[in-house]
Amino acid sequence: MKTVAAVVIDKMAPLDLWGPIQAFQVAFAANPNEPTKPDSSKPLYKIITIGKTKGPIATGSGAGPAVMVDHSFSDDVEYDILLIPGGQGTRDLVNDAGFIDSLKAACGKADIIATVCTGSGLLARTGILDDKEATSNKTAWSWALEQSSKVKWNVEPRWVDLVDAEAQTGIITSAGVSAGIDMALALIAKLDGDQVAENASVIMEYTRLKDPAKDEFSYLGAKA
Repeated sequence: MKTVAAVVIDKMAPLDLWGPIQAFQVAFAANPNEPTKPDSSKPLYKIITIGKTKGPIATGSGAGPAVMVDHSFSDDVEYDILLIPGGQGTRDLVNDAGFIDSLKAACGKADIIATVCTGSGLLARTGILDDKEATSNKTAWSWALEQSSKVKWNVEPRWVDLVDAEAQTGIITSAGVSAGIDMALALIAKLDGDQVAENASVIMEYTRLKDPAKDEFSYLGAKA
């Protein structure tokens, strides 16, 4: 079982976090006799929350709902995947040197780093995305570009997958908000097989987008 550490930040976009979390929570091993029937007794992911400090953090505009942070960045906790959401709160945090240093250290503990929306802006500030292709929220595209000129920003795809399937290490970045669900399902498909991801999407009653090449909202960023 892999552990996903979901970063919680003040004023984050709720779906950035809960969309991917929902996908990971319903990713079960496929029944060997009937692959289209997931074995709910065999979850493949465990979810924890991590952040600057423990305790409740407000999401959205800051008015809630609150999300409880299980672990601080300084805690001795192990995980395989670090999930970084975006939202309005990223605008302040990109200029918070202490937070960026803590985030960079947290990234160093993960085999895979996954960002949603403007979470890629936070990751860009750590330098981890230097010379790598990445995408971000298309309505905040100009802002994303400002976070680092060393990142190979690509406005076209819905997600950019730099994860090595064999080593199960790397980085995956997605466009805004709901794109995080498609990204998470794509990551599950790469790590655990397409049938597992397909089963998860059925449980979610979600129409899964499998081709990241063209984000229908990329025109918003192209205008930036």
